[in-house]
Amino acid sequence: MTLSYSRVTPAGPLVTLAEAKVHLRIPGTDSDADISQKLAAAEEYVFANLGAAADPAWTSATAPRMVRNAILIVLDAFYERRGGDEGGEDLRKALEVVYRALALYRDVSIA
Repeated sequence: MTLSYSRVTPAGPLVTLAEAKVHLRIPGTDSDADISQKLAAAEEYVFANLGAAADPAWTSATAPRMVRNAILIVLDAFYERRGGDEGGEDLRKALEVVYRALALYRDVSIA
């Protein structure tokens, strides 16, 4: 049996690099590549958690605030815990908060 899955991806980023840097309180451009990579991963994480509730037509102007905020929370968790195992419990807590917040958008029906 072959497993298959589909994943919704937005047409463009829902949080800009500039917004991410303000959120992380990082001036300058030295960390832009690292922040951009983690921002893309954070957005992918949030969309994977939303599943079918994610709308590929969302833009940075139309996405729900909770979704944009969840991306920033995940970005912060990924960025601040990039050095190793320390902070693992903080990462788990941050991702749990995001999972619960995004539950507002997921369909809870049972097939």
